[in-house]
Amino acid sequence: MSVADRDRAESGGDACQAGYHAQIKAENRARIIRAARDLFLARGYDKASLAQIAKEARVSTGTLFKRYPSKAALFAAVTSEQWQLDVEYAEPPPPGDPRYGLDHIGRDYACLVSRPGTAALCRLIITELPQMPELADIVGTGFAIDRGPFFDRLRDYLDAEAQAGTLDFRSADGQPLSASEVAEQFLGMICSQFLWPQLVRTDFVPPNPTDAAIVDEAVALMLSRYGTGS
Repeated sequence: MSVADRDRAESGGDACQAGYHAQIKAENRARIIRAARDLFLARGYDKASLAQIAKEARVSTGTLFKRYPSKAALFAAVTSEQWQLDVEYAEPPPPGDPRYGLDHIGRDYACLVSRPGTAALCRLIITELPQMPELADIVGTGFAIDRGPFFDRLRDYLDAEAQAGTLDFRSADGQPLSASEVAEQFLGMICSQFLWPQLVRTDFVPPNPTDAAIVDEAVALMLSRYGTGS
């Protein structure tokens, strides 16, 4: 199908059925995101143009601008797609069994940070940020390149467990800790094994994310440190 044909199908002429119209939109979006990610990684954020991305995605610039009116909006979509949860739990597990909940959240996170392209995208942000400080705003205030929106999911779950009395967050000297601080600790234990080495060593081969040992150890440390035994 030519670029012009795809434009007509996405705009939804009378002859287009609703299902076909939605399918073309979805296909166009997938191609745009894939082309944008590849060009951002190959040329950098500053040097990748929307016209180049449209050409690589085989869509018109009009179709691309209609969906993503700026390069910043497109880059935000690429980073969001990379961190999109396609795992078993779209929402945090219910509180009451922190071993079960942390295990599932930890495994989900290990799979996310091990996705192809995640390390390269993180390196891109690190490299471009000094010259392009607006990237911090594009990916969101408080966004950490090693966790994406996953952090909020874990923090809310830890808050729920604390309210249920199964976890008690206190420092070594007895001072209360926030769920955000504890979430940083848990994700850090997992990320340090799967993602961070890839940011400084391109030859690093990360562990298989289905290997339970790393997540099991992180969960055991969390429970020994913060579990109440309830």
